[in-house]
This record gives sequence, structure tokens and C-alpha cells, in this order.
Amino acid sequence: MKITTLALLALLTPAAVRGGETAAFLKLGVGARAVGMGGAYTALANDVNALGWNPAGLSSLNKRELGAMHAELAAQTRYDFIGYAQPVKYGTLGVGAVYLSHGGLEGRSETGAPTGTYGASDQAVSLGLASRLDAGLRLGANVKYIRSSIANVSAQSFALDLGGQYALKGVRGPGLPLLGVSVQNLGPGMKYLDQTSQLPLTMAAGIGYQLPVGLTFAMDFKHRPHSRDSELSVGTEYALLANFALRAGYATQKAYNGTRASAGGFSALSGFATGLGFKMKAYSLDYAFTPAGEMGNVQRFSLGARW
Repeated sequence: MKITTLALLALLTPAAVRGGETAAFLKLGVGARAVGMGGAYTALANDVNALGWNPAGLSSLNKRELGAMHAELAAQTRYDFIGYAQPVKYGTLGVGAVYLSHGGLEGRSETGAPTGTYGASDQAVSLGLASRLDAGLRLGANVKYIRSSIANVSAQSFALDLGGQYALKGVRGPGLPLLGVSVQNLGPGMKYLDQTSQLPLTMAAGIGYQLPVGLTFAMDFKHRPHSRDSELSVGTEYALLANFALRAGYATQKAYNGTRASAGGFSALSGFATGLGFKMKAYSLDYAFTPAGEMGNVQRFSLGARW
């Protein structure tokens, strides 16, 4: 358990002690539907969870929407999201917050003696606005406040997300092709003590294809210049009737519990994801499962309401 805890903290807590990239929790993603499709959501985002993937997707909403997600990660780490969006005069306005809590951690002195317990947490609050410029083009932006803390040390920053989506409605074929692009976490780094680390700047491009039989395919390519890594995500969703959906996806480089598939102790299935979705009138319930070997399987639950 101690190895699991140390590995998770090294991947998710601020990188102040080692420099490089920090605020890794911003890469976890929100919404069980998106995660159940492997994170291939840049072109498909069409709900309040668009705040965490592509802000342009907020403009798909023509009603108010409230959404929440909860996930239990390894080592008593909890990850939560809540968001609200509603149409306004010039588009759709959304606000959301994510919170990652690492619980009580055991402190040690330089000699290895116990020094008591301490906590670590990460938070981000986003305010987004998206507009539909014509029948197919949507543009959006988020401004967010980010804060990370470990023991009695904290750091904070601001960042900007930009995104666009386009539906190719004039293309011949049985389905509707969708395109999406986004740039996330544009902003200054976070300074812990005398060490400054960069935010996880992410550039993404995605395509989606919706067939009239209820089948949707999606693919994303993401690149992070600060950490010099890239990933390819693919996902599919099959809607059975009007109120039930099956989902599956795969992401290279990292599993969608926020950790790398190449790290020691991970299952060969790291990177795969599956999910389910239920709808009843104005309400929705979504579930996603991602395996991660010794780090523990991660389950996400999302609730949503539109009115």
C-alpha cells in the first residue's frame, strides 16, 4: 500500500520538488461518459462536462444543465466535479469546479521518523462561455483559477482554455461528421517555494461520426509540449433504444485514472475504458470503469439533469 501511495502522489500531486509539469489533476477529465469512451471527447462534447474537454461544446445546450461526478482513486484519493450551464443572450454560460483530495498522508523526517499526518489537495474553478456562430460552427473559452496545496505549502495560478467544433452537415453519407479542436491550460506556471513548474498545456484535435442507428465513433489526438508526450484516444458509443448506452474506448500513453500505462505496477489493460449510460426523462446516470493493476481499478459515476 505504501508503494501505491507513493506512486500516486508522484503522479498527481504538484511537481514542486522535481520541477517540470505540475497540476496533473487537470488531465484527469470530467464526466463518466467521456471517460468511458477513452477520453475521445473533443469533437463530441455537448454537455456541461465540455468545461473539462472543449468549452465550445457548451453551446450545444438549449436547456439548463446540472452535472456532478465522483471517483475513488487509490490511496484514499477522491476526485469530484460539479458543473452548471445555461443558455444566455450571447450563447451558453457554464461554471464548474473540480476537487482532488489525497486524504491523510504520513509524514517522515530526514531520518525516517514519523512526524504526523498531513493533507494534499488540488482545486480548479472554471467559468466558460460558448456561442454558436452558424448552423455548424461553435466557439468557446474557459477562464479558470487553479490551486494546489501539500501540507502547509500552496501555489495558485490562472489559465485559459479555447475550443472550437464544426459539424459537417453538407457532407454526403449516412452519418454526421464532427470536428473539434481545443487548447487547454494556457497560463503561467505554479511556484512552490523556490521551484516553478509549468501547467499541463494540452493541444487536442478530434473527429466524431454519428450514425442514425445510434452508433457513434470518435478519435482524439492530444499533444503536451511541456512534457513532450502525445496520446491517441479512440472511443465508441452505442445507444440502445432512447435511454440506455454502451461505451468503450482506449487511450495510448496513459490510463484515464490520470496515470501512465508505462509506469511500474500497471495492468496491461491500462488505457482501456468501458461505460454505461442511462436516461430517464430529464435525468441521466453514467458510469465508467478503467483498470489500472496494482494502482486499483477506478470507477466513475456521473449524474445529470436538464430542465
